[in-house]
Amino acid sequence: YRTEDVIDANRAAPEGVTAPVGAFIDVPQDSWYAAAVTWATDHDVITGTGGGQFSPDKPCTVGEIITFLWRALGRPAPEVENPFTDVFPTNYYYQAALWACQSGLVEDGEFGAAQLCTRSMAVTYLWRLAGGPFSMAALFGDVPLDAPYAQAVSWAVDEGITAGSGDGLFSPEGICSRGQIVTFLHRYLTE
Repeated sequence: YRTEDVIDANRAAPEGVTAPVGAFIDVPQDSWYAAAVTWATDHDVITGTGGGQFSPDKPCTVGEIITFLWRALGRPAPEVENPFTDVFPTNYYYQAALWACQSGLVEDGEFGAAQLCTRSMAVTYLWRLAGGPFSMAALFGDVPLDAPYAQAVSWAVDEGITAGSGDGLFSPEGICSRGQIVTFLHRYLTE
């Protein structure tokens, strides 16, 4: 995005209507994810989905979240051979996937870029990136204490990345939207 696009969008906004964020026509300034989208566009973490849209409600894939994370950390060059059976140099997430494996965020074998990213997967990636620190269990009715993601969920709550999905639940199998993922990354990396 360019500063000129944002200025033009602000000028073009009708009287009393908030202009979109980052020149995305579907990210109002008063949306709960606006600050995260602004941060992500300012730091070249995200791109749109075409037609001037960010598609904040669109389900986020594994390829997208790993690429967003990789970009947010400055696009570190991976130093490993391709450990995946389904990742090729022509994929937009190629470098990000190799870096994620090298960093211990994902395992080798099948990457599964098109798989939809769940809430438990998203916090697990961030928790692994943080080194997998111990955290006292956060009590959610739908997170068993022995779940492989239980520590990641607790850590994410302690870090203020998420407070759950409401009513004492975390919704670990809930699919994350692009707006949610960018918000998680923003909270983890800046707050």
